[in-house]
Amino acid sequence: MINLFKMNVRDRYLGSSLGSFWAITNPLFMLSLYTYVFGFVFKIRLPGAEATLVYVIWLISGYGPWIALNESITGAANSVVGASGLVKNMAFKTELLPIAGTLVGLINLAVSLCFLFVLLVWSGNPVTWHLLFLPLVMALQFAFAAALGLWLSAITVFVRDVIQILPTLLTAIMFMTPIFYPFEKMPAIIQKITLANPLYHISEGYRVIIIASRMPDMVGLGYVAVISFVIFYFGLRAFRRAKGAFDSAI
Repeated sequence: MINLFKMNVRDRYLGSSLGSFWAITNPLFMLSLYTYVFGFVFKIRLPGAEATLVYVIWLISGYGPWIALNESITGAANSVVGASGLVKNMAFKTELLPIAGTLVGLINLAVSLCFLFVLLVWSGNPVTWHLLFLPLVMALQFAFAAALGLWLSAITVFVRDVIQILPTLLTAIMFMTPIFYPFEKMPAIIQKITLANPLYHISEGYRVIIIASRMPDMVGLGYVAVISFVIFYFGLRAFRRAKGAFDSAI
């Protein structure tokens, strides 16, 4: 699994002069850009907050995990096609490919959390014991991404357009999820629909732990766990049925 993870990271930045260093600089640049734009140019404030940096911390606590999830899903979707040489020439559990592809998002998440903690210390926000719940939310995030990745990686082998459509689709989902705006700003009927969105519960889990210093909503996280298990279970069965045709389709 570790070797597959390293291969995914290496292949992701193959041909670039800085190599895997881009895995750190890309999210770091985007987070710095958002901090500058929303913290020092537009100076957006959350309702009831006096400092503009409060919004930036709130934004990054949701957007940081999102870019990690985006990278995980994209990496998993392209994992089988990207490792076509291995799939054709080696006998191994190809189910590991989308899971290893999912783990690529760990780099983005680590960079985002480190950047966020720097902002927290800079702004004087307390760092509490509730951070111990972060590994739970992180595990559920990657379980959900791996579950989707099993489906997407198998479909991509036969429908290559998935790789082209996926970035646009993920961007649309991001703006339909309260990442850049509070949940309370959504119309009432959309709020009810959003409660069925696992991505909302994941991002809210980070925000409650990091910003509000509270335990996350265990009911919401339990919902994510159940959804992830169901998608993973049926995705694994579908993947194993389809992988016999991978050699001829790749």
